[in-house]
Amino acid sequence: MKLPDVVTLTEDMPELKLYRGQVGTIVEEYEPQVFG
Repeated sequence: MKLPDVVTLTEDMPELKLYRGQVGTIVEEYEPQVFG
């Protein structure tokens, strides 16, 4: 993935209120531990 790719979620992440099928645009990249 790279900026500004359009992506679709392939799995639910209810703890983040994100659900399979939602579509979004990559606008910034963070290291995995930033929000973990």
